[in-house]
Amino acid sequence: MSEHNPSPLPPAGFWQGAKDSQAIIFTYLPVSFAFGVSATQFGFTPWEALFLSCSMYAGASQFLVVALLGSGTSIWLTALTVIALDIRHVLYGPALYHQIQDRLNLKKTAIWAWGLTDEVFASGMIQLSQRRQQWSESWMLGLSLFSWMSWALGSLLGGLFADQVSQLPQFLQAAMDFLLPALFLSFLLAAFEKKHTLIVSVALIVSGLACYWINLSAAIFIGILAGIAAGLCKHYLFHAADEDHAG
Repeated sequence: MSEHNPSPLPPAGFWQGAKDSQAIIFTYLPVSFAFGVSATQFGFTPWEALFLSCSMYAGASQFLVVALLGSGTSIWLTALTVIALDIRHVLYGPALYHQIQDRLNLKKTAIWAWGLTDEVFASGMIQLSQRRQQWSESWMLGLSLFSWMSWALGSLLGGLFADQVSQLPQFLQAAMDFLLPALFLSFLLAAFEKKHTLIVSVALIVSGLACYWINLSAAIFIGILAGIAAGLCKHYLFHAADEDHAG
């Protein structure tokens, strides 16, 4: 009796990416809503909050931007601070490119790469590591586009209804602020593999120490550098040792 191998699943399309963005959308909406509220509290209009979400799309860093600009900090210092906090995004493209086997379309890549937030990146990495044959640029377009639209919409609504939100209990406002890191943590755990234990441990320990001794902003940047250094050491030192042992 001949055995039939199951046919490979076709690549996921644009609307499948939009469907898979639901988990991100349901988290982005309340967090971006909170950003819109925060922006109006620092003197920005709802439309200015929407403009920031459309032009910057920096996620949680937008809270820092409106706080710095609202307190009178120069736009140059604000820009440098945000760049330092979000420099990790420079690594997202190469990390994905290393996993992608298909030839990329420059126009499509430019669009979905612009929307490569922490959560979109994590979703893409999970798709490439667990369902590689279903990954496609159309899927990434749907995922990133609908995620961005939800963030922009939430920012506008938060600015428009800021007065009503200020009357909510404090614990509800705090819960909205926690949704974004909680979502990214869930993606991190879903993509976590045992071989990454050393890198993640080093990054967490160094970040915790830096947060205690310096501040949170520095801890994020230093933790990223520590994770990169740990990854490079693991790759070159242990890989070289394995080759010597095999030889």
